[in-house]
Amino acid sequence: MPAATLPVWLAWPCGAAFVLGIYGLGRGIGWASRMFNPDANYFTVPADQAAFRFTLTAAGAFEVSCTRPGRWGSYFKLPEVELQVRRLPDGPVQRLEPSLWSMTKRTNMSGDTTLRIADFVADAPGEYELLNHGTTQFHLGDKLSILPSTAGKTLPLVLLLLVSGMATIGGFVVGLIAALGGVGR
Repeated sequence: MPAATLPVWLAWPCGAAFVLGIYGLGRGIGWASRMFNPDANYFTVPADQAAFRFTLTAAGAFEVSCTRPGRWGSYFKLPEVELQVRRLPDGPVQRLEPSLWSMTKRTNMSGDTTLRIADFVADAPGEYELLNHGTTQFHLGDKLSILPSTAGKTLPLVLLLLVSGMATIGGFVVGLIAALGGVGR
């Protein structure tokens, strides 16, 4: 039985898939860095601080998350704590409690693990205050972060990176095999 060979013309579409995959990976990595470390409206505060004032330059949805340093992929459970956000000087108080989405975690290259606590809506730019009544329930070194909401953006980002990675690897391997005349030689 003769060995299966791939047609040489298949190297061109596979090469295109490889190039598009590299482009998609670059765009996805850039999107992730802008989403999880934005230039504006990103604040970090130690979790043992009872009150934190910050100024938002835009209205919209924002998230509060907790980062625990150096646990490399180990899951941690958020404490049963209620955070509050209010616009100063006399805006309404929004209560933030951990949601179902707080089960998702992000781990950076340093091993810091981040769990999302909840989202809040800033109806206008201005000064806000985060109130943390459960400061003793967090561990030493925990940090609370405030950033534009990532809800609904993480799944498309993961899919983009997954498809781009498959196109890069598949395009390179299959294109190389086709360019060399198949695997049967």
